Amino acid sequence: MTISVMTVCTGNMCRSPLAERLLAIRAAAVGLDVVVDSAGTRAANGMEIHRETRRVLRGYGGDGGGFASRLLTARLLSGRDLVLTATRAHRDAVQELAPMLWKKTYTILEAARLADADETVTVEGLARARLSITTDDPALDVEDPIGRDPEVFDRTGAQISDAVDSIVRLLGRG
Repeated sequence: MTISVMTVCTGNMCRSPLAERLLAIRAAAVGLDVVVDSAGTRAANGMEIHRETRRVLRGYGGDGGGFASRLLTARLLSGRDLVLTATRAHRDAVQELAPMLWKKTYTILEAARLADADETVTVEGLARARLSITTDDPALDVEDPIGRDPEVFDRTGAQISDAVDSIVRLLGRG
């Protein structure tokens, strides 16, 4: 069964494409049938991945080629099994566009934290597991690197990379 995942940030040039590409690579590497794409809550359609994000992505074995940003819409969210956002504000924006996805929408750090806290939790069990954490914790947000130094892109990349590893383990649980 194919699992459909959407990653979301603001401009769809840094955090969400990095999460998209890393999740696709790592899920495929362990034989998971996962389709991943991304969008941004304020994205301009057709933009390339930010050059610093491309550099970070290459460092993790990924490729930013062929990417084009796009604006998040309710249509793009339709039929998703999991939506992973960069921040709590993005999570809220997804839930406004697609209220029925509230049980399937998490910040990427929130989903990773829940997956790591209980090695038996599945994607379907995340909503129940969410009751055990504070969902308004600022530590659930991935920092926006846009307009910042390369070190911020590196730090954001490391955060997303670690979270993706946890998400892949979560997806592998069925």
